[in-house]
Amino acid sequence: MNMVVHPDTVQVAHQYSCAAGKQGKFVDWKHAFWEKGFGAYAASGGRDKAALGEDNILKFSGEMGLDAQKLKADANSADCKRRVDEDQNELKKFRVSGTPAFFINGKHIGGGIPKQNFQQIIDEKIAIAEKSGVAGAEYYEKEIMGKGVPQFRSKRASSKP
Repeated sequence: MNMVVHPDTVQVAHQYSCAAGKQGKFVDWKHAFWEKGFGAYAASGGRDKAALGEDNILKFSGEMGLDAQKLKADANSADCKRRVDEDQNELKKFRVSGTPAFFINGKHIGGGIPKQNFQQIIDEKIAIAEKSGVAGAEYYEKEIMGKGVPQFRSKRASSKP
């Protein structure tokens, strides 16, 4: 999903990732962006904003064999803009407002935490699951998703009959 942490800086990049996906090159494009877009921006200490801009994106996208004209049209289309917006709205339902974000049996963990804290949370969730009497293979569906708060259900899950 698209998690646009700094829209003024990377909104366009998210739209271009959608467009690259339409050409079957999402993963390759993502790697190129991290290296030639964000990597250059980070190396400059945040001064080289052009590295994140459309001109640079079109340059490295063309170098990797994407149809730059189609890429630009798709990136600026209502479809790719809508995709990014829908992803943002979906993440808001789950109260995800930054990265990293984790869910452990329905418990949201926002931000990085020490390994020991993860272990503690996992151990607590295992103990709850074992006490429930529900078979391990069925536990998540019955206890987490089955008893979950409806507003936090995925749009994909809520569209199922």
